[in-house]
Amino acid sequence: MKTKITLIMAFVLYAGCLFAQEKTKSITETTYMLCKRGMNEKFEAAVKAHNDKFHKDPNSAALRSVVYGDKAGWYVWLMRGTYASLDNRPGKGAHDDDWSKNVDPLVEEYGQVGLFEFNEELSVNQDKLADDGYYNLWMIDLKRGKYNQFKSLVSRIGKAYEAMDGRAFLVFDNAVPSNNTPDIGLIWGFDKYAELNDNWGTKAAYENIYGEGSWEAMVDEWMSITESIDTEIRSMLK
Repeated sequence: MKTKITLIMAFVLYAGCLFAQEKTKSITETTYMLCKRGMNEKFEAAVKAHNDKFHKDPNSAALRSVVYGDKAGWYVWLMRGTYASLDNRPGKGAHDDDWSKNVDPLVEEYGQVGLFEFNEELSVNQDKLADDGYYNLWMIDLKRGKYNQFKSLVSRIGKAYEAMDGRAFLVFDNAVPSNNTPDIGLIWGFDKYAELNDNWGTKAAYENIYGEGSWEAMVDEWMSITESIDTEIRSMLK
């Protein structure tokens, strides 16, 4: 009996160590906003001033402009942090007063709010995105039960990007999925539109790792496990 109790205690302690070592998840809250006609410059300046004043770590914030896609003309306000930081986000008082006085009067409409977990395991070259002027966002709906297969596929694509020129390739999981929101967000960074005309060498890098014909096989697998894709091109608004 004593041996059994000792083993149970050892297991509990070991399990506790595993949970203690789990990494804190980085999350991003996203809010679509449409500013009033002709107020873009004032809106961008007001949001930047608000972010600079009230949104330091662990609740840093940034603004993106949707240049192409169904939401072209809208903005996306991003607040980065952790689940714990959401409990202590800036709120009542000076923060809310500043937003109500300086930003809200410039907003025509507030749109969808989302919450996404950054998938560090599958993402590559995260720091490179800060040097880019734009990014292409794919919002992906998966077929039911295909998440693990998709993770394996995206992991292979990520290895190809690691072998390329250091271009950012980021993966986000939707923390609050619904029928009207994507399951996955994929981001590719680029600095100039002219780069969209270039051959980035992704196929060659992929086949160099996985063999001739592997790219077409990957595309076939992609088509078999994804339901739909919506695309946006966003400006970083540095």
